[in-house]
Amino acid sequence: MSVPITRTSLGFLIFGGLCLAPAASSTIDGPGARIDVLGYVIDIDLQPQTSTFSAAAEITFVLREASDRVRFDLVGLTVDSVKLGDSSVEFSRDAGDLFIGLDASAVVGATVSATVFYGGTPRDGLIFRRNMHGNPTVFADNWPDRARQWFPSVDHPSDKATVEFRVRAPAEWRVVGVGRQLSEEVLDGGRKLTVWATDRPIPVYTMVFGAADLVVGNAGALGCEAAGRRCMPISWWMFPEDASRGDELFRGAESITALFDSLIAPFPYEKLALVQSSTRYGGMENSSAIFLYEQVGQAESTEGLLAHEIAHQWFGDAVTEREWPHLWLSEGFATYFTTVFFELARSQGTARDMRERQKQGYMASPQAVASPVIGEQPENLRDLLNANNYQKGAWVLHMLRRLVGDDKFFNGVRRYFTQYRHGTALTGDFQRIMEEEAGEALDWFFEQWLYRPGYPQVEMRYSWDPSTRFMTMTLEQVQPGPAYKFPLEFEVFFEGQDVMARHAVMMEGRERVSQVLLPYEPSRIVFDPRNDLLAVVVIVR
Repeated sequence: MSVPITRTSLGFLIFGGLCLAPAASSTIDGPGARIDVLGYVIDIDLQPQTSTFSAAAEITFVLREASDRVRFDLVGLTVDSVKLGDSSVEFSRDAGDLFIGLDASAVVGATVSATVFYGGTPRDGLIFRRNMHGNPTVFADNWPDRARQWFPSVDHPSDKATVEFRVRAPAEWRVVGVGRQLSEEVLDGGRKLTVWATDRPIPVYTMVFGAADLVVGNAGALGCEAAGRRCMPISWWMFPEDASRGDELFRGAESITALFDSLIAPFPYEKLALVQSSTRYGGMENSSAIFLYEQVGQAESTEGLLAHEIAHQWFGDAVTEREWPHLWLSEGFATYFTTVFFELARSQGTARDMRERQKQGYMASPQAVASPVIGEQPENLRDLLNANNYQKGAWVLHMLRRLVGDDKFFNGVRRYFTQYRHGTALTGDFQRIMEEEAGEALDWFFEQWLYRPGYPQVEMRYSWDPSTRFMTMTLEQVQPGPAYKFPLEFEVFFEGQDVMARHAVMMEGRERVSQVLLPYEPSRIVFDPRNDLLAVVVIVR
C-alpha cells in the first residue's frame, strides 16, 4: 500500500517557477539493487500554458538485495532533490537512470519509501497538446516504456504496483485516471485537485491520467441490480464538441464487459472509463481507463475496438506478460477474445470471417511470417506491435481451442486468469495449465506455433478408384523448415448429389498418404471448411 506524502502546501512542488536546480553532485552510480515496487504516489501540478509540470513522486518498494543505492528509470526532466522519509539523500543521473543512495536502515527485506522532487517539460509519455478542436489537453501515454519520460519508475511489465495520482489542473477541466476517484477539491487561483488511486497492482505502462475539458456520460454498469453485489460503473468521457455521440458510440460497452465478466471472471477493476484522448494509439487498454483516439467522435462504430480494449482488462492488464517477448499473452488474447465476443454475440459466420481477415493479415506480412511469435526482444519495443503478436497469437488460441475442445479450453483460460490475476505470467505458465486441462503434453503444439516461424503449406494430390470406391490422397508439406503436426478437416462434394462427406486426417511428418472410402467420385474437395487452421492447402492435379 502506498504511504501518503505529508503536504502542508503546494509550495514544495514549485521550484522557482520551474527553473529547476541542477542535479546535486554525487558519487552515487549504478547498477543499483534489485527491488520490488509496491506503489507510486504521483503529486503533479500541470501548467498547460507552458507544457510543463512540477511533481513529487513517492515510490514505496521492498529491497531484495543488499546495496547502498537503487536505480529507477527516468529520462530527461530535472530532479531537484530526493528524500528517504524526512531525510535528504544523495542521487545522480546517468542517461535514462536515476540512482538514489540508501541509508543504513535499508536492509534486505525492508520496505523503503523514496520521494523524488522533479519536473520540467516531458519529451514524451505525458503529452501536452491541443486536440483536434484546438483545445489544450494533457494525457499520459506510457506504452511500452514511456512512463520513464515523466515519472521515476521501474518501467517494465514484470514489476506491477499500485498508483495514486494527485493532479492539479485548471478548475474547468475534468481529470480521469486509473482506479477510483478518491476526491475532487477546488483550490484557490482557478485550480482543482483531483485524486485517483488503484486498489490493485497494475503494469507501469497502464498507469495514466488525462486532463482536459471533458463531458462525462453513463455507459452502464455491472452488478448494480443485486443488493450486496459489487457495482462496477462504466462511463464515457468525450470532448464537448463530440459528446452528443457518446451514448451512441459506447452503448455496447456494457454488453461486451458483461460477456467477458461471465465467460472469464468478474471484471478485475474498480470501474471502467472510456476516454476520448489526444494520444499516440487508436486504443490503449490502461487498467480501468481505456484511452481512445481523438477522432473516435466521427467513428461509425466502436464495437470491435471496445471489445479488444475491454478484453485487455483481463489479459495484459490483470494478467500481464512478465517479459516483452511474450506480448502475445496480451495482444493475441485480446485479438482472439474480440473474435469470441462476435462469435457469441453475433454468429459463427461472423467469427469465421474475422479469422480469415486475421489469417490474410498475418500471411501478408513477410517480416512476421519469417519470425517466431516468441523470439528475441527487439531493440525498439514498438516492433512488437506486429502480426505475430496480434493475428497469429489469436490463431494459436483458436487452434488450441479446436485441439482440446471448448470445455477444456475455457476452463484452462479461467484457471490461468485466476492463478495469475494481478500478477505476471510467461507462456510456459499458460501451457502448463492447458496441459493439465487437456490431460496430455502440448509442448509440440506450443513449440511449432510460437517458437518457430511460418505456417504449414500443403500440396494435395488425389485419385479415385471406381472399383473400390477409395480416394487415395497424398498430402505433402512444402513450407521451409520442419513439418508441422495438425488435424486437417476436409469436405468432399459429389456431382449431382445432395450428399457431402466430412473427414479429417492428422498430419504428422512431411508426407501423409490416406485412403478414404466414398460413395461416389468426388467433384470438389474443400479443406478446412470451418477456417480452423492457420495454413494454406492447394490441390494439385
